[in-house]
Order: sequence, then C-alpha cells, then structure tokens
Amino acid sequence: EGRSQTIGQAGAGAKLSTEQRTKISTVIKEQNIRPVTNVNFAISVGTRVPREVSFHPLPVEIVNIYPDWRGYEMFLVNDQIIVVNPRTLEIVAVLDV
Repeated sequence: EGRSQTIGQAGAGAKLSTEQRTKISTVIKEQNIRPVTNVNFAISVGTRVPREVSFHPLPVEIVNIYPDWRGYEMFLVNDQIIVVNPRTLEIVAVLDV
C-alpha cells in the first residue's frame, strides 16, 4: 500500500485507497476534460497555481468519495489529476489517472 503513494507530503491524496483512486480516475475520464498544456509551475502538493490556469469543478461523485474536497476544483496535466483549493489556489492532491 505504501509504495503506491506518489505524494511525499501527507497530502490529501495519500489518504485515498487504491479503490478510491481508481473510481476517481474513472469519473474524470468520463468528463472529457482537456488537459492543460502550458505548465510552467511545479506539480506538487502545496504549489500555488497561476490564475490563468482554467479549473473545473470537481464532479459530485468525487466529492462523495472524498467529502473534504467539497467546493474544490481540478485540472488535468498529462496523465495526472490536480486537485486545487480555489480559495488559496494551492494544489492539495496529485493523482495519476
């Protein structure tokens, strides 16, 4: 279980089970969200995301899986789901799709 965690800090993503991660990536794939391509910032928990990045509201199914993320937003980069706190613009989780 421990080695599947790609997040060094104890970010929110670290608390998700493999099953939850799989569910989340399935839901995201169904959204057909276009990935962000011009990334000039570090993709890691705690990084502030520039305002020009366009976020998408987290789908309700994901908030049901992880209620702490209610009101949070997300974007895709390559094959990763980046969950953002829209109030601080900080990355709270990085999940592989």
